[in-house]
Amino acid sequence: MNLFSGDNTPLYPAAVLVVIKRIFLSVFIFLLVGCTSKTPVSFNYQCPEKRLVQLDLLDLSSSGRSEDILDERLKAIQLDAERVTDCQGVLSVVAWSVSSASSFTIFQGTLATSGATEIGRDRKIAKAVDQTMVEVRSGLNEAFKKIDPVGSDLFGAFSLAEDQYKSLGQNDHLEINLFTDAITNVPPGSVNEPGLTTEEAVQLAQRTSQIKLTDTQIKVVGVGKTGIKIAQPPQEYVLRLRTYATAMCENTQAKCKILTSIIE
Repeated sequence: MNLFSGDNTPLYPAAVLVVIKRIFLSVFIFLLVGCTSKTPVSFNYQCPEKRLVQLDLLDLSSSGRSEDILDERLKAIQLDAERVTDCQGVLSVVAWSVSSASSFTIFQGTLATSGATEIGRDRKIAKAVDQTMVEVRSGLNEAFKKIDPVGSDLFGAFSLAEDQYKSLGQNDHLEINLFTDAITNVPPGSVNEPGLTTEEAVQLAQRTSQIKLTDTQIKVVGVGKTGIKIAQPPQEYVLRLRTYATAMCENTQAKCKILTSIIE
């Protein structure tokens, strides 16, 4: 549209042109804001009726220190931190290797955000989780110094789980994620003995019969999985580890899931 006559005299009064300019400017700003603004994040995790107590147990034996393995496990711990924060619960991250006595608490704390509405609280979760993960990574660096990487015993993890179970209050709901390849290479439960059968592995797992984690939801994640720089073990050996980890977990009367990958 031409707003001027042939002699460049405006066809519209100056006031009209000002209004038109303002309209164009308003539309431009609206489009700019619309393109750069982010949709508010919504967290809709399923929370238990009781207070959520999440225990993440991290195998820091030599096989658990591979960079890609740790990166995958830290991402899973971050998701746990998000859920615990959304549910306003408690998160504990504990590392171990050869026994429960060699454990180190990487992080422990109540996670929650403030706000009058759920939307208001959700907007603060991402920042709160970022801070939690800063503390987790700091604690992990300390754990590297404290935990002996030589030797690994899955029994130690279940002993730590029982300690947490015994400390629960009546209004607490415990869930456990156990990040490990499940390799036990120290006596009396070593599964690395040459010629060990699956049936013998099940017998070795009987040690956890003395531990009670009745109806506790436990996921054992990473069974038989090695870092990308390490040769993958034979399928037969991985099956032995899965059988061993399943027996160890089920002997405690927990509700168990045995996984090789984070998502399976």
